[in-house]
Amino acid sequence: MRSYRPHMMRWLGVLATAFVVSACGSSSTDLVRSAAEEFLAAASSGDNERACSLLTERAGQDCSTVDIPGGTVEEVHVWGDAAQVRTSSGDTLFLRELNSGWRVSGAGCKTVPERPYECEVGGP
Repeated sequence: MRSYRPHMMRWLGVLATAFVVSACGSSSTDLVRSAAEEFLAAASSGDNERACSLLTERAGQDCSTVDIPGGTVEEVHVWGDAAQVRTSSGDTLFLRELNSGWRVSGAGCKTVPERPYECEVGGP
């Protein structure tokens, strides 16, 4: 009688690895979505202090007001420690993962000819 145990164990290992990798991706997407929603809520309600605290250090230099379109999160794309969020208002946000969590590095971003994006706050 042949034993299929080694093959079965190998496939279980492959499935477990695939599950862990897919779980990590979805949790990053959820964290980015949450950070973007928190930033959009603060900016649209006029809570500039809170909105500025959700920016990366570079984007937050000289931050006193954040005047960007509101909207809701429509799309989230994550690439390692970088992410892009598109909103229902046509805005594009860029986020970076720092030790303190996901922070907005660019907001109010629109594509312009000859350049990838021009942002009201920070940049890509």
